[in-house]
Formats: sequence, structure tokens, C-alpha cells
Amino acid sequence: MASVAIERLGKRFGATTVLEGVDLAIPDGAFAVFVGPSGCGKSTLLRLIAGLERPTEGVIRFGERDVTALEPRERDIAMVFQSYALYPHLTVRENLAFGLKLKKLPPREIDARVAEGSRMLGLDALLERMPKQLSGGQRQRVAMGRAIVRRPGLFLFDEPLSNLDAALRGQVRVEIRKLHESLGTTSIYVTHDQVEAMTLADVMFVLNRGRVEQFGAPLDVYARPKTRFVAGFLGSPSMNFLDGTLAFEEGAWSVEVAGQRILLGEKSFGGLVRGRAVTVGVRPHDLTVERVPFGGLALTLTFVEELGGESYAYAFVDGSPFVVRLEERVSVKAGDTLHVAVAADRVHLFDRETGLSLRC
Repeated sequence: MASVAIERLGKRFGATTVLEGVDLAIPDGAFAVFVGPSGCGKSTLLRLIAGLERPTEGVIRFGERDVTALEPRERDIAMVFQSYALYPHLTVRENLAFGLKLKKLPPREIDARVAEGSRMLGLDALLERMPKQLSGGQRQRVAMGRAIVRRPGLFLFDEPLSNLDAALRGQVRVEIRKLHESLGTTSIYVTHDQVEAMTLADVMFVLNRGRVEQFGAPLDVYARPKTRFVAGFLGSPSMNFLDGTLAFEEGAWSVEVAGQRILLGEKSFGGLVRGRAVTVGVRPHDLTVERVPFGGLALTLTFVEELGGESYAYAFVDGSPFVVRLEERVSVKAGDTLHVAVAADRVHLFDRETGLSLRC
């Protein structure tokens, strides 16, 4: 196993900067997830760690080893790709054993490792099948098994579930996490799917425009986003954002939005100045429906989405889309007025220009 440390890492393709000044540290044995929208640089960062690309500047270390200039085969890594990359003319057993044969390991050790990996991933009944005889989920398990049997110091996963349907993604996601807990090998996983990131990661790195915007334990990042980007990227439906102005009346701070007021409570935020232009953020599930008008926001509904166990009400506030999760059976329809309130400790506040959180 190995820790991973990256310092001032940058990557340019011609005049295009893909990564700039990336610093991060992944502890030995941790499961780290790089998450972000398409084009944010997360896959390029993984390829740099794997040695498939060379950085324009910066240093990559595995433990005490500087691996920046090493070839992939010298880095003691195993990589699982989005496309499975199985040999179509070999059986599952032969696919699992192929890399070990290239390393010229003794046949008895190869058989033992293949048996171990097959047992861990439930592949025993599939060992004599060809890849074309397997489902997508089974093929991905074989690809993971091929990585496992190598017993590397570092596992790398490049969006391995994106070719699977929703049900299989959930199943294989659980298998990957159980596998990590069993092996304890340092793992780095790239995805654009926030559900995968939240459920798999010990430490999550949110990337945006070639930089690490925020990192930490998933629930900490979700609960205390440092920027408007992170707040909007994590969560489904995404956080509601409304532009407003800070006000102070009767000993209390609030944000005035389209003639309405959202209370902020006490000592939750820094930089509170009357008249300051801010963006207030609140998640759809942090809103409560008021039976009678009492502060908060009055919404004219444009659509109500029924999903069985829960429903969502949609509206616009001062031209901005706004979503409310209805936890109870609230009988509303498009055109109705819904009064909602939000607890002050669930309000997020961001500087309008910089997008930085104002939470203390």
C-alpha cells in the first residue's frame, strides 16, 4: 500500500491549461474520489498519477518515492477502465491470469491468486466463459478481478460504472466498497456522479476548471461547502440560489429577496454588512411548508412532480428556479401558492462576486 502526495501539479496541452497548481494528499489505505463536471480535469489527473501522461510541472509521490518520471509499469498500480478492456479471445480465467503470466509468476501462485480474486468477486461460476457471454456487470467484475490479482500498491478507477444501467451501478458500487474494505489498498476513483462520490469516498476531492475546489469527508463537504460551485454541484435536486441584499432590522440579520425576507439567525456568518450583495442558498429538503403565511417565501407553483415516496414542487423566485421537497402529502398543483420557511442554520450564504461562502 502507499500514500499519494501531489505538489503544484500542472498539465497543459498546447495553449490549453487542463490542470493548474494541484496539491493534494491521500493517506495510505484511503479510498479517495475525484468528482466534478466533464472537462474539470479529473481524468487527466488520474492519468498523470498512472503515468499515462506526463505533467507540465509538479511532483507526484507514492509514499517516499518520487514517481513523476516513472513509466506506468514501474509504479505498482492497477487500473480499472470504463471500457472493461478484456481480451475477447480469452476466458475469464485466462483474463485474470494474463498479467500474472507476463510477470512470469509460478503457475501455482497464479492459480492461487486467480482463485482468491474469483472468490472475492463471485466469479467462480464464470471462469470458463468468454467475455461475450457475460453481462456488463459481470465484465466489470472481471476487470476488477484482473486488477486485484496483481496485488498492487494503488488501485485506480476511471469512471468504471458509467457503462452500466442504474440498478447495476448500485450493485457494483457496493461491491467496490466492500472490496476496498477487504483489501485495504489505497484507491483513487474518478467519477462525475455525486452519488458514487458520496457513498464510496473516505476523502472526496471536488474539481472545477483544473483546480481542487474543496476536499474532505463527503458529508462535511456536502454540509459546509466553501464555494457556490461546490454547493450547487453536490445534491440532487441541486441547491436553490437566490440573489439578495443583506438587511439588519430589529436586531436580526436577513436577506431581502424580491420583496421577501429570509432570516439568518445569529453568529452563523461573517462579513455581514448592510446592503451587501449576496447569494443565499438553501437545499430543497431543508425547506418546510407553512400551513399559514408566516415569514419565509411565498411561491407560485409552476409544476408538481410526484415520485411515489416523495414529491417536488417547482416555482420561480425573482426569475430564478426554486425547488421544494414535499415530505408530507401536501395537496398542491400548478398555480397554487405555497408558503415555505427555512431554519436559519440551514441557510448558506455566498459572496455574489467571488462565490465564496460567508460561513464562519
